Amino acid sequence: MTKIMIVDDNRDIAETLKAIMEMENYETEVAYNGEEFLGKVDAVKPDLVLLDVMMPGLKTKDILTGLKEKGLEDLKIMLVSVVRFSDEEKKILKTEFNIKEYVTKPFDVTDLVNRVRNTLG
Repeated sequence: MTKIMIVDDNRDIAETLKAIMEMENYETEVAYNGEEFLGKVDAVKPDLVLLDVMMPGLKTKDILTGLKEKGLEDLKIMLVSVVRFSDEEKKILKTEFNIKEYVTKPFDVTDLVNRVRNTLG
């Protein structure tokens, strides 16, 4: 079964994403901050990560750098955030950190599910 790891400090959003992904028959795991995510990611071995951009503690680039240090730089990641990045910033993130997709909050559920499916191939 395909595994999706959800990383979001907002428990309501994390649980909503979890419910949506489970309705689509994905196995899910949730982490509520970057430290927890980096501590779990090796054991979980997700096929895709839905990563919030603005969380307390580790910044997004620190989390992504931590993945590189663990040798997980090829892990598929979708950023899910209220933060709006410029096209140039998105290009840098996609190139430097293997970001596959960028979804803004609030998100349309159908659009999110379609993007997840497309990202997973």
